[in-house]
Amino acid sequence: MRTSSRILVVAFILGACSGPVTSGDTTLAETLIEMGDALSAVREETATLQAQVDSLRQQMARQDTVLRRLASMAGMPLPGP
Repeated sequence: MRTSSRILVVAFILGACSGPVTSGDTTLAETLIEMGDALSAVREETATLQAQVDSLRQQMARQDTVLRRLASMAGMPLPGP
């Protein structure tokens, strides 16, 4: 948090010293904000997908264990992975 607030302060100071704001500067700032929002959305989506993959791996491991136990009880042990 400290780094981002320092960057914000430096950006504000540089912006105040650079003269009048042009429409190009405003457009660039809006684009950067939109890119930051999009990056946050991608990170959230990646976290959601990783959670789903982890859940599927757990379910697969449980099913594998059940199948191995059933095969063992039936006298037909399955070979290792």
